[in-house]
Amino acid sequence: MAELNMEEELKPLDTNELKYDQRGLIPAVIQDVRTNAVLMLGYMNEESIKRTLREGKVCFWSRSRQEYWVKGETSGNYFEVHEMYADCDADTLLIKIIPLGPGVACHTGRYSCFFNTLAGSKQQEIQND
Repeated sequence: MAELNMEEELKPLDTNELKYDQRGLIPAVIQDVRTNAVLMLGYMNEESIKRTLREGKVCFWSRSRQEYWVKGETSGNYFEVHEMYADCDADTLLIKIIPLGPGVACHTGRYSCFFNTLAGSKQQEIQND
């Protein structure tokens, strides 16, 4: 088994090196830097990434409304960018954030959008015991 090296050198990328889908979008996983909880998944294009880097708050591209939206503009639940990473294929982003405001990521009022467990998953089995 290969030895795990968590101290590997980070490779800086420009936004034009990222691999966007046919619509010019890239998925962005949002993670709370304090708890490591995954809060949500959004989509970004090159311009929303540039806005995020420039302003320090996460800006997405809304696929349904076809417009830019800064997370927290209407709710007050802003995401302050702490770190941004691209995966090994440069086709997915991981954005580590510090939640500002009430600390709610989901439009349902929950801390994270990931609160539904799938039937048959380990967590579901534990809850049903």
